[in-house]
Amino acid sequence: MNYGRMMIITLDEKSVLFSKDAQDLGIHVEKYFDKRSLIVKVLNYVDKKMNVQLASLFYGNWKKKLNEIDVVLLNSHFFSRPLIKYLNRNFPTIRIMVWYSNPVAKDTPVDFFSGLACELWSFDKDDCKKYGLKHNNQFIDQTKLIVTKHDPKYHSDICFIGVDKERLNLLLELEQYFISEKLNPFIYVVNSSKNSRLDYDYKEAISYDELINYEGNTHAILDVVQKNQHGLSLRPIEAMFLEKKLITNNTSVETMDFYVPENIFILNENNKHEIPAFLTTPSITLSEEIKEKYTFKGWFNNFFKN
Repeated sequence: MNYGRMMIITLDEKSVLFSKDAQDLGIHVEKYFDKRSLIVKVLNYVDKKMNVQLASLFYGNWKKKLNEIDVVLLNSHFFSRPLIKYLNRNFPTIRIMVWYSNPVAKDTPVDFFSGLACELWSFDKDDCKKYGLKHNNQFIDQTKLIVTKHDPKYHSDICFIGVDKERLNLLLELEQYFISEKLNPFIYVVNSSKNSRLDYDYKEAISYDELINYEGNTHAILDVVQKNQHGLSLRPIEAMFLEKKLITNNTSVETMDFYVPENIFILNENNKHEIPAFLTTPSITLSEEIKEKYTFKGWFNNFFKN
């Protein structure tokens, strides 16, 4: 596979698709715009509302490389529609793939891309069935999984870091239970537009590097998924590569190739009392073959197997 003829175009360095692992393979990893000035933001808005491509005038220098590109991977941001139209018109032989890294209900509507020559992909099998998307598993950029701090403040028995998304009540209930069992939970719910309560002191956002420092110093990662979500969040993948136990209410994890009960506890309404014993059970080491599937390279290569 000639990775040098492939390109990822995404919003910024914070995007899940802005991958150092991809760059190390030789894939071109680019941003839509070198800088989103006020005029670019205005044109983005006009593009979205009127289905035009005015902001394409400000695309980055990656435009000059497109004659040597066979495949372009985009995320499901609304910026992608005018870009796909631009590529369809000027480079019709380029294969275009759009990646939904969140459930469709929380992301850009699928019909936003109707009539365009592109493939829509998702990690969520239910969304794939419902909307006719192609399926690929989640992945993790291994270069982002480096634990750099081990101060006592990072240590915990159970760790959750994320936004509310109507999960706060359950998270607080679990936090109180863990404390009652003499465990040390770190429940960090970040302030965002997804808040569900006015009486809770939401925390400031932290960098992904800091998140990994907390997860890298815990015993178990807590994964509470959004209502009706059946695809994997990144937490199970992070737990696998950081070699941490996982506590999750996502029952679909039981069907995954990395599921072993010694490593993963499936939480329901009636079994939280079993968590303390689970935490004392020795973990099982997974094979490198299983892990490879969830690396960037393994994930990216899946786009060419279907």
